[in-house]
Amino acid sequence: MNLRDIPIGKRLLLSNFVMIAIPVAFTLVVSIAIFLGLHFGNINRAAAISFLWPESNGPTLSVQFELSRLCVRADWYNGGMGRLMQTSDHLEDQGLTVAISQQGRILYATEHTDPWATIGEAYRRSPGSGAALNWSDEGIAFHYTSPETGVAVAVVGPVQLRKHGGIWDLSSKNIVKVAFVVLAVLAVLVTIAVGLFLSRLLARQIVRPVEEMRNIAEDISRGNLDHPVVADGNDEISQTCRAFETMRKELKASREMRDAYDKNRKELIAGISHDLATPLTRIEGYASGLKDGIADTAEKRRHYVAMILDTSKMMTRLVRTLFLFSKFDLGQVEFCWENVDLCGYLEDYTGEQAEHFRHQGLDISYKASVDEAVVAMDRTHFQRVVENIIGNSVKYKDGDEGHLSISLDAAGDGAVRLTFADDGRGVGENDLPKLFDSFYRTDKARSNVAKGSGLGLAVAKQIIDEMKGKIWADQTQPKGLTICIELPVQKEGNHHEAYTDH
Repeated sequence: MNLRDIPIGKRLLLSNFVMIAIPVAFTLVVSIAIFLGLHFGNINRAAAISFLWPESNGPTLSVQFELSRLCVRADWYNGGMGRLMQTSDHLEDQGLTVAISQQGRILYATEHTDPWATIGEAYRRSPGSGAALNWSDEGIAFHYTSPETGVAVAVVGPVQLRKHGGIWDLSSKNIVKVAFVVLAVLAVLVTIAVGLFLSRLLARQIVRPVEEMRNIAEDISRGNLDHPVVADGNDEISQTCRAFETMRKELKASREMRDAYDKNRKELIAGISHDLATPLTRIEGYASGLKDGIADTAEKRRHYVAMILDTSKMMTRLVRTLFLFSKFDLGQVEFCWENVDLCGYLEDYTGEQAEHFRHQGLDISYKASVDEAVVAMDRTHFQRVVENIIGNSVKYKDGDEGHLSISLDAAGDGAVRLTFADDGRGVGENDLPKLFDSFYRTDKARSNVAKGSGLGLAVAKQIIDEMKGKIWADQTQPKGLTICIELPVQKEGNHHEAYTDH
């Protein structure tokens, strides 16, 4: 689990707990270590104290520790010499001589020394009973007799007492006090360090994303919607960043859609203006010919009237198509959905219309590789799609006779593919995606308006989109144009009521 997945409230609570828990745990561990080291450890105090307190400038502090420990272990003596000998070894490492006895019996003595001479020297230089210490520039003389076990220890040697201007008081209590003062200072430093670390961590995880969102908001206010918001966690800040990114994407998509609509509207107005101007000019010309007496014979007058009538019909079809396209664009076209077997529909249609299109110079063939393909359609609108595609093949056939092959095949994922492949003039590779744009014709000069309004395939795309399908164009090999349509097949139990929206 990532730290950024934890909610901010819990993360703040956790950081405060860690800020307290780590110094407390550190203090506890160090305190236990000091306690165990003072009472139960077996380390060489000279090396340890020289490392921790280099200001001691000698063995004074370590000898103080070892003498105290030697007394404690004499009080704990139960017949085993292990601990007493360990402490004696540490003192001998400092150049001291040790002798341990109990009721006149020598228990331990430094090698190659006379224990009785050591005991006598200790008592001579440091007279007294129980415990006595004489530590001067000449060296140390110490003896102690345990009232509990009767064990007597004597330590003598040339270790000189070193003082430091009163900075260090070498009594055991003050040494412990100094140790805990150092411990307290370390605990405060650890607390400050942990607090700074957690503050920087939270600042990086909370403040920086907020600043990033503020910068992006400023970019959005200036119209820049291309700056993504990155979120790499599941906390409140990350969720806010993702919501902000969703808003940015929707704003960008809305702006792109608005720009596309504006562009289409301008192209639509330009296309309407151009495509209406040409037939209106023709009507005006023929009408002027009738008025000015250019048509001076009955035959010419009939011809002029017929041309005016044909042009008017062409304009009527253009206006109707434009009106239908506008209603599709506004979502105001009503669909009467029904489940229809596309195989039977195409077989009946091609059988009935083949002769009609053959008279127009287009030979139509149909084949299907599936036995049944039930799709949801509005028969009237789907017939308009088929007629628009076939009509284009008639208009743009190469020569007096053209061929159109219609095929129906399975497309996978519960869909069927309907293909219209002709051998006409076709279009260039770059023009294929634009064929379904309104008023788009490969004739850039738009000189032959009678051949089409440029809205047929645009209307067909609107209808196929309503049928939850896809339509696109490919090139026929070796020449020609292929229009492909994919439609979802209705599964058993699906009904046309699922398509009641208009």
